[in-house]
Amino acid sequence: MFALLKLTLREKKWVTLALASTLFVALFTYVFVDLVQPIIDDMLRLAPQSAAPATGRALDILWNFLSISRQDIRSALPFVLVIVIFGKGLFTFFSSLCMKVVGNKIVKTMRDDLYAHILHQSSAYFDQATTGDLMSRLTNDVERIRDAVSSAMSDIIEEAFILLALLVGMFVKDWALALMAFVVMPLAVVPLAAFSRQLKRTGRQSQLKMSEIYNILHETITGNRIVKAFTMEAFELRKFLKATAKYYRINIRLSWISSLSSPFMEFIGGVVGAFILYIGANRIAQNHISPGDFGAFATAIFMMFQPIKRLSRANNVIQQAVPCLDRIREILEIPPLVQDKPHAYPLPPAQGRVRFEKVGFSYHPGRPVIFDVDFEVLPRQTAALVGLSGAGKSTLINLLARFYEPNTGRITIDGIDITDVTLHSLRSQIGLVSQDIVLFNDTVRNNIAYGLEDTPHGRIVEAAKAAECHRFIMELPQGYDTPIGERGGQLSRGQRQRLAIARALLKNPPILVLDEATSALDSESERLIQSALAAVMRNRTTFVVAHRLSTIRSADRILVVDKGRIAESGSHDELMRKGGIYRKLHDLQFPEDQESPR
Repeated sequence: MFALLKLTLREKKWVTLALASTLFVALFTYVFVDLVQPIIDDMLRLAPQSAAPATGRALDILWNFLSISRQDIRSALPFVLVIVIFGKGLFTFFSSLCMKVVGNKIVKTMRDDLYAHILHQSSAYFDQATTGDLMSRLTNDVERIRDAVSSAMSDIIEEAFILLALLVGMFVKDWALALMAFVVMPLAVVPLAAFSRQLKRTGRQSQLKMSEIYNILHETITGNRIVKAFTMEAFELRKFLKATAKYYRINIRLSWISSLSSPFMEFIGGVVGAFILYIGANRIAQNHISPGDFGAFATAIFMMFQPIKRLSRANNVIQQAVPCLDRIREILEIPPLVQDKPHAYPLPPAQGRVRFEKVGFSYHPGRPVIFDVDFEVLPRQTAALVGLSGAGKSTLINLLARFYEPNTGRITIDGIDITDVTLHSLRSQIGLVSQDIVLFNDTVRNNIAYGLEDTPHGRIVEAAKAAECHRFIMELPQGYDTPIGERGGQLSRGQRQRLAIARALLKNPPILVLDEATSALDSESERLIQSALAAVMRNRTTFVVAHRLSTIRSADRILVVDKGRIAESGSHDELMRKGGIYRKLHDLQFPEDQESPR
């Protein structure tokens, strides 16, 4: 709760306005209770003139200020009552509005910070984090915190002041009776603390189960074709129903605890009220207090029920929000594994000389996947990485773009260690076309010009023509302004691949990385792309990761990656003459090129 309160106090201006409004609410509540005394003693004439001695009354100050005599009180009371009720309602509105503004501002800042932190996390983080869990924290957890700040925290502040005002009124009326009233109050403290612990623990379990539901939803929606292809609808439905059943059971337990706490507190208040009525009757009979003052005292007691109930409910909401805040802090406290050094500087315009020096890397401690890789690619050369699946080709590319950091050795561009320069300057000079095609739910134009705002349309068209996708784009309903759907779902895989190539070409980087860039293309499209890429690759350093050796025969240098090491290096002809791993891979793909047995 203190963490949420600290979070709330960040918005000092709005919290101050809310507190000021709440003070007026408490004041009007105090005056409202005080009105009971003149209604009973003066209007109803239930108190004799020589009854119990007068106690301190806020209304006496008001009567003196307005120059209203006791004879005129009866006619003035209705107007005062209307003003008090209106004033209390007006400042209640201002207090509630200010706290809702606080809640929404805090949640916006928190969601923005959380999203920014997730965006800047390194690739290793996303290897372990689940999309559903991150979505749950960004949406469900943050909404719980907003409810706690804008509603529950508002109730706690407002009702605490109202309770304080009522308590002051009770002690002013009869301090001895007020002390007796609170003899039984400690009975509520222990159960309330127990309720809070249960709500906090169960609330965290509820959020974890909601994360599981988000994860199942994400996997089945994004992988719907696989689900249908394997006729696994029934299996996925059972998994989803099992997850929602667990979430339902936890929320029922949560509802049971939160529903019990409020009537329990009300019962405590009822016990106090009954006790006060019994004691108060005796004090009236002994002329220790007038009927009107006791009426005001009893009114204060019974008016405390509503604040106590609202405080109990607010406590329930806050205890459920505390685990949500903890879950968000868990992410915010995880630093990115790959980030700029304190004195990192921008990488100068690269000439394109890339060197790996004794580079080693492992995704998991003790399980290395790259061993002492050492090679150099000169400016404007094309280097091809070939090898079996899992040999480490894509890992080398990921290390070049600093998606991961090497465990040993270093990587340099033009002699500069890439860990000494800013990530933005490094990645802005590397164009990547991945085998995992990532397009966004936007127009063709914005997907090609992704990250390059205010790019002239002519340059976009040039990049599209170079990637052999201008023709099919013009056949779309709205041409370059056609939305392509989530992950480019309105296009074929080959069309999506060509858009990804156009995006990399528009960036015009000095270093180009093609990770299986033509794997999704048919033979005709591949031929067109290869001829287009040949011209583009001529003026920049290019890394080509390929399984199909036909696409890299003309590479200046071919690096054969085997079990995390560079096993062979050379041109196509040189490697064919060596008769090593490359020759075996080539013969497997092109058996017709093998010499006939003698």
